[in-house]
Amino acid sequence: MRAGGWVAAGISALLFGAALAVPLPAGADPLPEINPIVTATVWADQPTTAEYTVTNAYTANSTEGDVVVRRTGTGAYTVVLQGAATSGGVAHVVAYGGGPVHCTVAGWYRTLLGGEDLLIQVRCFAATGAAVDSRFVATFTNRRQIHQGRLAWFVTDQAVPSGVRTLPASYRYDSTGGEIRYERRATGHYKFSVNPHPASEYGEPYFPMTHVTALGTSAVNCQISWPDSWHVRCANAAGIPVDARFTVTYGVRIDLLGHAAGPRFASGTLYGEHAGDGVLGGDSYNSPLGTYGGARGTLLGTGRYEMTFRGTGSPFGTAFVNAHLPHFDDQPSRGHCVLAGWGRSGTTDTFVRVNCYAWRGVPANLNARISYTTWPAA
Repeated sequence: MRAGGWVAAGISALLFGAALAVPLPAGADPLPEINPIVTATVWADQPTTAEYTVTNAYTANSTEGDVVVRRTGTGAYTVVLQGAATSGGVAHVVAYGGGPVHCTVAGWYRTLLGGEDLLIQVRCFAATGAAVDSRFVATFTNRRQIHQGRLAWFVTDQAVPSGVRTLPASYRYDSTGGEIRYERRATGHYKFSVNPHPASEYGEPYFPMTHVTALGTSAVNCQISWPDSWHVRCANAAGIPVDARFTVTYGVRIDLLGHAAGPRFASGTLYGEHAGDGVLGGDSYNSPLGTYGGARGTLLGTGRYEMTFRGTGSPFGTAFVNAHLPHFDDQPSRGHCVLAGWGRSGTTDTFVRVNCYAWRGVPANLNARISYTTWPAA
């Protein structure tokens, strides 16, 4: 397995940072599983390079293949997970670098005619909605088994479903065994329905991990609501609600790649809409502690936050962020957030820095959902 990692930054230690079946040849060794479980993450750090293999441990691919990034046009990229041909699953992407850029997943598919790779298409956009070259972090998982907690992921198959739509099995997974449904409440406003979380062992609920990514080739940003109300809103670069497809990963005591054991991971929310006098409240779950909490938020400036996760310090890891909706479900989305960097904090902790922007690129104090997981992972 290739390990994900960072760039030295002068602080602490590091980064900022449908397939065809092929018959078995006579006398050949058995072919690998046709749809293996794949988990992968990549920090794509060369936005104007035509093609490069990600090196310096900036990626992790559970199939141990290389990860290649190809630029196919302005702001258009294909991430190639070599040896990871599979089906199903869910992909996410977020812009990296701190400026007002947002990215979407345009789609993913296994190479045809017996190819061995999985291709993930990414599109990135400036605050104006125009395509722009950008660094980004992308993730993929089709994990369907966990050891603890709860994992659910899904991909909506229609931007304008009629009534309450039950997703086909190939578009979703829920470790509780339930179906996943969603409905369109209004233009760009959706609500999904899943089973409730299992009870925690210590009587209090675990804080949920939730991330959402717009699916398509247009400049759209989607975000989820206040924890556990299951609303998603999508808007264009001007903040106008638009209908869109999207991907969601949701659960407790798991990371964004579906790991419930092995790596150290944490996820939390900073409530930027209530920031004041340098105080930034939040909630979180941290696997090294095994309980609610374990994170500290710091307001660095308007729309600029740092979240420190206790006990997750590691040479390798990856971070992710989404803005999330205001406290009341009837309020529209106000903007989006990007990764500004992450790395070691002392010897035992990890910091993740994010920048948040109102539509059209003005810094703004938004709510931010932040996750981090270490590599390598079991």
